[in-house]
Amino acid sequence: MKVLSFVIPAYNSEKFLDKAIPSMLVPEILDKLEIIVVNDGSTDGTAAAAEKYCAEYPETVRLISQENKGHGGALNTGIAAASGKYVKVIDADDWVESGNLPKFISCLEGCESDVVLTHFNTVDITSGEVRKWKSFPEVFCKPLTFGEIMQSERDFFRVLCFHGITYKTDFYRQFGIRLSEHVFYEDFEFATFPCCFANSVTPLDLFVYDYRVGDVTQSVSDAAKLKRITHLETVLRRLIAEKKRAALPDGGKAYVRMKTSELLMSYFTTVLLSEPDKKKGRKAADGMLAVFRIEYPEVAAAVEKKYKVFRLLNRLHISKGTWEALMRSRLYRKLRGEADFS
Repeated sequence: MKVLSFVIPAYNSEKFLDKAIPSMLVPEILDKLEIIVVNDGSTDGTAAAAEKYCAEYPETVRLISQENKGHGGALNTGIAAASGKYVKVIDADDWVESGNLPKFISCLEGCESDVVLTHFNTVDITSGEVRKWKSFPEVFCKPLTFGEIMQSERDFFRVLCFHGITYKTDFYRQFGIRLSEHVFYEDFEFATFPCCFANSVTPLDLFVYDYRVGDVTQSVSDAAKLKRITHLETVLRRLIAEKKRAALPDGGKAYVRMKTSELLMSYFTTVLLSEPDKKKGRKAADGMLAVFRIEYPEVAAAVEKKYKVFRLLNRLHISKGTWEALMRSRLYRKLRGEADFS
């Protein structure tokens, strides 16, 4: 059996695959690695771009083509087909740290944890800025319970996300998770369920993922979020539904609450600060908070104070850009004790 399966969901990704796939093709570990490219109904040369690697590395690279099902549908297909002990998803426009893969594979060979956490970089394609996102456990390579993780959540929250998580394949499959299809932001589903059910989580002191940012067409841009606001609503409702599925281990409930609160605040900042029609934004935000007060009151209570702040900013017609500039200001950092003014 392979040690690690990389799943690459690919829609019209022809121009990216020649960076993504070669970054994984480290000669010394090819026999322990599987790369599955899921061609999700592409209309460009995505399939041909992947097929040339399948021909050159037939024991390592596989191509699965399907009708378009969206990012979540491609992940469902790829994870179902994975033969590795562990599975990690890499978006087609991103890549991995080739030099760290041999050690990563070696660690996974001796690991039995349900979830493995690794550091990642964000790489701004416009400015060239590289930001490092790390976890800070007391000891790396030591399995932790989710209760222990959540007792020190600030040390881990940076990597408890799509880019930092690697799942044990059998663990992921046992819950029958099917990610939402034809929507964006289902990466929050992926990083929340079944992660919250993990009995053991092992953090590694390794950078594995390089996440490409700085493209205004990406789903994380403000304009894209506003355009796809119904997708955010769909995923928020999915998180509400999934948290009722089964009893969670110690710390799991707190983790789901944290991830759901994070996405709900993203929704509020989008509709209250990015929506030009301020009244429309307030109506959407009020409606969503009302849903959470009924369906998930713990999350509603957790975000209430911040919600009121952003609602006030909406009435003052303060944009998201202005708010973010304030958050980056020296005065704000000084008030929080985060700046060095020596």
